[in-house]
Amino acid sequence: MKSLSHLFICCLVLACGFTGRPARGEAPVAEATPLVDKPVSVVKPVFLGTYRKGVGVSGKCDVYSPMGELPPSGFPVVLVIHGGGWMAGDKWTMGDYCRNLANAGFLTVSMNYRHAPAHKFPAQADDVRQALVWLSQQRESLHLDLERVGLFGYSAGGHLASLIGLASDEPIEKLSATSTWAPDDPRWNKLPAVKAICAGGPPCDFRTLPEDNTTLAFFLGGSRRELPDVYRAASPMAHISSNDPPIQIIHGDRDIIVPYAGSVEMLSQLQRAGVESELVTVAGQGHMVTFVHPLTKQTMLQFFQQTL
Repeated sequence: MKSLSHLFICCLVLACGFTGRPARGEAPVAEATPLVDKPVSVVKPVFLGTYRKGVGVSGKCDVYSPMGELPPSGFPVVLVIHGGGWMAGDKWTMGDYCRNLANAGFLTVSMNYRHAPAHKFPAQADDVRQALVWLSQQRESLHLDLERVGLFGYSAGGHLASLIGLASDEPIEKLSATSTWAPDDPRWNKLPAVKAICAGGPPCDFRTLPEDNTTLAFFLGGSRRELPDVYRAASPMAHISSNDPPIQIIHGDRDIIVPYAGSVEMLSQLQRAGVESELVTVAGQGHMVTFVHPLTKQTMLQFFQQTL
């Protein structure tokens, strides 16, 4: 019960602390079309790296492989990241999204990552990177086209997908603030380029939270006054640049857990930087309903079909 209470308080702080322009519908709400269910091969669980063994399920992933003819250049791949306030959740919760992607021809990997408060930021970001390194090592065995790699996540997973994707083009000096990896760690050179990001209900900017509030200390290690550099490093919006890959944001305009206005503001900054970006609004819906909404699933799938 304590962990659930902590998560609820965290959600309330996120709702009060994120600021941005008044919510506006930046993209029309489209009709969702049904997805065709096809056979999908699921292999689970798979370790993302031998160094992760011994830490429970956080080093594991599920692989959803399309059944059918192998593309000449290999499968495009999407790494999927679950939500749960950085302190809960599991890869299985993203199963419907993964099956839809695999049905459409994407090799899909749903990953687990280390949870706060036992593991604070940037442990979660490094686990996403480790999963990308693992994908690069499986290029031949899984028949992957590493020129077509996308990230998708919802809520905390949307935060991590946005952070890793938007920060990936930064110099190592800035990247080091988002990682425990040393600047000369050989894993940096094994990361495939992220070519597309889809983020649902993402926390976008921790720099607007009250300076002395410690609710996110379980994840970030202290208050914003104590650790301003950490709060900046963990904020996807702080890493926007003109070289960023295309990004699709999906958000319910009645979300009181991670307010819609944060995504509106991030879209504005992305567009000012010249990044190919769009916000699809799930009208009248909050955080959890948006996660299971058909429009969210259809938007995600169409985005990767168009970009990868």
